[in-house]
Amino acid sequence: MSVKSYKSKVVISGDIVEIYEYSNPILEGYDIKEFHNVGRDNTASEDDKLINREKVYSRAKRDVRRVINANIGEFSKFVTLTFAENITDIRIASYEFKKFKQRLEDYVSHKLQYLAVVEFQKRGAIHYHVLMFNLPYIKSNELKRIWGNGFIKINKISEVDNVGAYVCKYMTKTDDDRLLGEKMWFRSRGLEEPTEIKEKERVDNLAIALPSSALCFENVFTSEFNSVSYKQYNMKLLKREDVG
Repeated sequence: MSVKSYKSKVVISGDIVEIYEYSNPILEGYDIKEFHNVGRDNTASEDDKLINREKVYSRAKRDVRRVINANIGEFSKFVTLTFAENITDIRIASYEFKKFKQRLEDYVSHKLQYLAVVEFQKRGAIHYHVLMFNLPYIKSNELKRIWGNGFIKINKISEVDNVGAYVCKYMTKTDDDRLLGEKMWFRSRGLEEPTEIKEKERVDNLAIALPSSALCFENVFTSEFNSVSYKQYNMKLLKREDVG
């Protein structure tokens, strides 16, 4: 059986296009398994645990950023849900979020598509930052009533170029022991997934076609086995140039 490999990759998440070029081939099927949960390895050394947590956190931020950007649209709203009581147990908070989602779906008469990240306030209370992708207009006071657990805030994101990266800054770091064994983010089913392209000809054609004016970030970094050239393009920048 032949092993497939690639030396370049494109990831398309809505308006964000990422290009990876590797010094050494990446073997298909040999990627390290990615987890949403943290702190499961009880046999590793403390240093290894910290390194693993950082890797999990980095991958989680990447996945959150990509899923959000792949689904962001006209009816997307970024909402912060805060508990008035000092609720610090994630299981209790998750149960309240589940009931809120059910009440809100009854109110709007359709299934909600969303992605939520967990953050702890200074007093220790949990709150949620939620990207709701198909929530129609609703008054903030009405949304607060449906939430029923405390304050809510609807954040303006219409002028944010990279909403996924914007939401990631609210994610709780994995070195917080309150997240051990718990999810730092969660999402609804049925969301659009980022598109990955690994065929060399298609990657090369896309790299040539992307305008330099859309390039928003580039870097070269090394891992244990590879050197990676990374470029990120934001097509929203072109749309704003056209409007201007």
